[in-house]
Amino acid sequence: MKRSERLHAVVDHLRARAPRPVSTVRLATELGVSRRTIERDLAALREAGVPVYGVDGRAGGYSILADYSLPPLHLRADEALAAAVALGLLRGSPFDGAARRARDRILAGAPEPVRAAVSGGAVPVVSAASPGAAYAAATTLDLLPGAVAARQVLRLRYRGEEREVEPLRLLRGDGHWYLVAWARPGGGVRGFRDDRIESVEPTGERFVDLHRAAVDADLARWDLAPLTP
Repeated sequence: MKRSERLHAVVDHLRARAPRPVSTVRLATELGVSRRTIERDLAALREAGVPVYGVDGRAGGYSILADYSLPPLHLRADEALAAAVALGLLRGSPFDGAARRARDRILAGAPEPVRAAVSGGAVPVVSAASPGAAYAAATTLDLLPGAVAARQVLRLRYRGEEREVEPLRLLRGDGHWYLVAWARPGGGVRGFRDDRIESVEPTGERFVDLHRAAVDADLARWDLAPLTP
């Protein structure tokens, strides 16, 4: 990776997590360089006027103003191909709509050989999901990621019954996506499997209590690999 690309990558990594600080150890591991190299990069960014600042404490590190951005950096051919393939594997998931739009954006700016490889089926990665069923599920479930992020109460029709829930997590397991939610009115953590959710309707209500202890206890029985930014 060229130094200019790495500087962009450092800024992108910090922006994606702002205002939370990121340690130099994590940055070095993420970018495959030494901690000293990262420290030099951070110093160069500050000298160039990039608003990177240090945060003291045990959970400290470096952060950046969330609204700061560098000029666009075009993806290399292998990066564009990897991103397009990864997004394509989300077909039929709750992220289907957003993934298809992001994939189109990436391919629109990708080198012609990458567009040809993806559109021509030359990429040796496929999904076993039925296209028709996958798209039908996606159109029903595409509200879930936003509702989890916004802490928005949902009304689900699940296996013929209406339920009001507080969406807390999205979980992938056993070939299905699950909405992990706090069920109302009785409470308790419940899992709702994607192919059994018949409809999703936002209520407009926001919730505050995340029931973290109950959720963590319920998820402890799974062998999870968390996708944390």
